[in-house]
Amino acid sequence: MNSPWWNWTSSVWLVVAAMLAAYPVIVRDRTAVRWLALIGGAAVLALAYVSPVGVLAEGYLFSAHMAQHLVLLLVLPVCLLMSLPRGRAASGGDGSAGDRTARFFARPGVGWACGVGAMWLWHVPQLCSAAVGSPALGVLRDVSLVAAGLAFWWPIYAPSDRYRLPPLTGILYLFSACLACTLLGVYITFATLSVCPAFASPVDRIGVLGSLYDMGITPGVDQHLAGLLMWVPPCVLYTGAIVGLLSRWYAETEQEFGGATGAANQTVGTP
Repeated sequence: MNSPWWNWTSSVWLVVAAMLAAYPVIVRDRTAVRWLALIGGAAVLALAYVSPVGVLAEGYLFSAHMAQHLVLLLVLPVCLLMSLPRGRAASGGDGSAGDRTARFFARPGVGWACGVGAMWLWHVPQLCSAAVGSPALGVLRDVSLVAAGLAFWWPIYAPSDRYRLPPLTGILYLFSACLACTLLGVYITFATLSVCPAFASPVDRIGVLGSLYDMGITPGVDQHLAGLLMWVPPCVLYTGAIVGLLSRWYAETEQEFGGATGAANQTVGTP
């Protein structure tokens, strides 16, 4: 339990406890599936900070830092959105402040700019190193990534259909995000050791740097791994979401075609 590779005293446990305690108070229409989504989100959040990924993300490995950020931006927000109760499928809204805010973030340009922009912004070399060296800035970075992830996934997994993009528009939305992540991943993979200078010469605070080098994880290899993580896993997630949108589009098309066919048959059969 005292292994330097794990941080069991991380303050993230307070966040996890708050999530689990607040959920039954805030969300009334709870189901087992929604509870599982929330618990899954809480689990990946805890692992992102308590596990070796979280430990090594603190100034040791750029690849661990990247993995942690992908969890915050792409995995945790989906779990949180899937834990919300499904709203009405009606096309209109009630005009309230909440409805106007939801409609604003349902615009594809807003969500796309938030999700893709946050990942690019926090990997500007100077800002990346500053956030690694400053706990306060690091917290701001992590919170902004979760918020940007919620904005990005809102047009895809919003709890009400009226805030979701049409399937074909959503596919274009996700495909273009995959291209943006690919470009960032290629840049990180093949750039010199300057993408996040804090990881080029890590300070060995807990005595694990020798073990990492013995495993062949030098700063150069580490940056290549970080680039591949930025490149491949996001596009895999986007592809999974695209498959879901294709299934939704096919079901809607089949339903419309079946309805039109039924109406036509009824018309023909009417004397």
